[in-house]
Amino acid sequence: MSILSNAISGLQASQNALRTAGHNISNANTAGFSRQQVEYATRPEQRLGNAGFLGSGVTTTSIERVVDQFVTAQLRLDTAAYNQLATYNLNIGKVDKLLADVNTGLASGLQSFFASVQNAADEPSSTPARQLVVDESESLSIRFNNLYDRLKSIEGSINSELKTVTDQITSLANSVADLNQQISEQGGGANGNQPNDLLDKRDEALRQLSELVAVRVVDSGSGQVNVFIGSGQSLVVGTTVSRFQVSRNGDIQISNGVQRANVTEQINGGKLGGLLSFRDDILYPSMNELGRVAIAVADEFNRLQREGLDLDGDYGQDIFGDINSPTLTGNRVQHGDNPPPSDRVLSVSIDDISELTTSDYTLKIPAGSNNYVVTRVNDDTVVTQGILPGALPADISFDGVTVTLESGSFQGGDSFTIKPTATGARDIESLISRPEDLALASPIRTATDIGNTGNGVISAGEVLQLLDAAGSPLPAFAEPGELSPPVVIRFTTSTTYEILDNTDPANPQPFDPPLSNLEFTPGIENAIFTDDPGETIVVGDGARTGLPAGRVAAALSASDPAQANGYPVEQYTFTRVDPQTGSSTTQALVTSPNASAAQTAALISSVPGVSANAYTTASVSDMNIDSFTAPLQITLNGEDLLGYSAGSLSSNVPDPNESESEFYQYLAGQINANDALTDQGITAVAGANPATGRPELRLVSDTGANLDLRLEAGSGADSLSVSDGTGNPSVVLTGAGAGNQSAVTVGGRIDVTMADGVSLATAPTDSQLLGDSAAADFARSTYTGYQVTIKGQPQAGDIFTVGFNNDASNDNRNALRFAELETAGVVQGDSLSFAEAYGRLVEEVGTKSSLSRINTDASKTLLEQSQSLRDSISGVNLDEEAANLIKFEQVYNANARVISVARDLFDTLLNSV
Repeated sequence: MSILSNAISGLQASQNALRTAGHNISNANTAGFSRQQVEYATRPEQRLGNAGFLGSGVTTTSIERVVDQFVTAQLRLDTAAYNQLATYNLNIGKVDKLLADVNTGLASGLQSFFASVQNAADEPSSTPARQLVVDESESLSIRFNNLYDRLKSIEGSINSELKTVTDQITSLANSVADLNQQISEQGGGANGNQPNDLLDKRDEALRQLSELVAVRVVDSGSGQVNVFIGSGQSLVVGTTVSRFQVSRNGDIQISNGVQRANVTEQINGGKLGGLLSFRDDILYPSMNELGRVAIAVADEFNRLQREGLDLDGDYGQDIFGDINSPTLTGNRVQHGDNPPPSDRVLSVSIDDISELTTSDYTLKIPAGSNNYVVTRVNDDTVVTQGILPGALPADISFDGVTVTLESGSFQGGDSFTIKPTATGARDIESLISRPEDLALASPIRTATDIGNTGNGVISAGEVLQLLDAAGSPLPAFAEPGELSPPVVIRFTTSTTYEILDNTDPANPQPFDPPLSNLEFTPGIENAIFTDDPGETIVVGDGARTGLPAGRVAAALSASDPAQANGYPVEQYTFTRVDPQTGSSTTQALVTSPNASAAQTAALISSVPGVSANAYTTASVSDMNIDSFTAPLQITLNGEDLLGYSAGSLSSNVPDPNESESEFYQYLAGQINANDALTDQGITAVAGANPATGRPELRLVSDTGANLDLRLEAGSGADSLSVSDGTGNPSVVLTGAGAGNQSAVTVGGRIDVTMADGVSLATAPTDSQLLGDSAAADFARSTYTGYQVTIKGQPQAGDIFTVGFNNDASNDNRNALRFAELETAGVVQGDSLSFAEAYGRLVEEVGTKSSLSRINTDASKTLLEQSQSLRDSISGVNLDEEAANLIKFEQVYNANARVISVARDLFDTLLNSV
């Protein structure tokens, strides 16, 4: 009976609708529940012959969730973004407050410390002022330590939370896999029938997963979904789950049971992304920057302390702990999960704090390779690479640090994290306890001779470096309580000077290595010594220079040109090693035969990093003249030195037989007044021979020009001696009559100064001009470790001295250097002071913290909008469901009435039979 069938189908459809509405109402507050609705379809109609078709009722085709997959996916994205920003913002606020607070930050500690240093500089002999520096150094180191401990505590909390979050991710991933299994077993939506509640549970699990990490969900068919993270790493594939793990160095690893991958850099979104971005972008750089400042403070103050004198007259001992102690250098390396055996030993020493960065580094040896690659973490830049050394220990240098492979079986697959500055704030400690131990004085003292005729002024002097690279005192400071050797700076002319060993002030000796004929520029401040620790000098003392053995006078006419100096052809090969790259370049020069020292020096000076100083010295002595009349003449480089009037010697020419010293003074005046000779850099000084005390005329050409000396005299008994002033045998010039000249040419010497990294080889090896280039002392260091300057206009014979500071109690020169560190550029390529480096850290963290708050608020608004949109589509509206109940109840009652009518009709038909 079709009326009954129709009514029953309607009754069943109404029941389904009522049950669905009731289910919606019951789960109105269930997290992740999606509103469901019943889908209907008419049953196939029946044909009633020619009368047409008669409907057969309704059927329930499906019960569907009301969802929008695009909105659901957007909600997951916004959830991941908000939770990342909220987690990041919560943690960066802690660091921002810690660093910027006046009570916990470093700024006030630095100010107090430098205030005490300035106070001690004002009163270097005051014990209370010194004690204050000792106390403040202790306070400063403790403040560094406390800041490190607080940051380390935050790091511990972050790493602990990372472990918790990764465990939660794994748990939720297992839930998704289980739901995949259940949904698949229940048909997975085949024929349009879906297990709605299971799908809601899975969507909610995916949403909760998005709170922890950003995920990408892909429908794989059969009702299952695959879940991916990062740049495509699988988390859930069907019912298979990959497992998250946190390694011992804080990296996030994911394993599918077969392979393990480090996905730290690929992770984004959710609490996990927020924790990682805070840790890697804020926390670690903050610890590194704080450590860099601590290391710079310790190293700079220790350096200056070692270069000064304390109240006991001793060189200072470290104020803070050694930044390169064996314990610290070993602690700067973090080993990865390297293959056995676990025998690799590395150390990291800090060479140059100005080149230090705030980044960590990775040292990797690729699998199956014999090469190493060092990468800077913060910008992923390869800073150096090369082939593993065959013998250990071996050094790898970059960015102001040196990694030493001490020992062990380094092999392909090895990985190490280099942390040069991470623990610097933890490691700094104050060592000084006695105020007398503060080295506030400078160990050198300068003086000006009271007999100086010029107005030259010498500076007080400063120490550049007390110790060499190995930590041993430089030769100048090797002996306690003295400068080795004390120095006298003697001006040979108004524009040249020499440096002498002043151990015996009555008889100064040549410095070692000899430093002669050095140029001085009047009117400006001239540095007397080199600032280059690697500078060396080759002092020209070859067998053919000056007046070599065997040189004799030549007989010439007045019109004959100067004789050659006899200097040979030689080859000089300079090699320059670049200190940054280690690459080397060579440049070879060939000298010209008989070239003057000036010409050869100009050729040598064309080489980068090389300068040549040419000079010629000669002395005239032992003047013996029988007849002080014409044709007597002495010439120098073609210039007559004796004046004549009407064919006779001028009356102002002193007779050497009566006073040889006055005669030499006359010659010196003639030479110094001669413009042609002055243009050749030739000057003359009359004086006494240091060894014999006999009068002599000393000649110098500071350009290295040859000195052509000639004597014309009427008698063979007339003579004079010419020497080069360096110990070679003298040449005697004798008279040979009118029109004839006895002549000799004195050649110059060449001193070659080479910058750090430059070396010289000669061919032949035993150079006739420079000496034996194979000798160990061929090129000798010129670096004294201290510096003085002279300005003004000294005159020939002026003397300045440099010696040890034996009375240092009121000397504050080193204390002033301490005080200057407050504003001096020390880190970041010498561009930032301690306070500026720390201030920049506070500024960067503060700026990022402020931006983080803004971004978090904006992200929260977007998430709320996405959630509202999802709720408007899939959420349960109780008013709507109440109306549906009334509507479905009415339908149900109507269908029940139809059934009642059908029953009455059926009864009537039965009763009518």
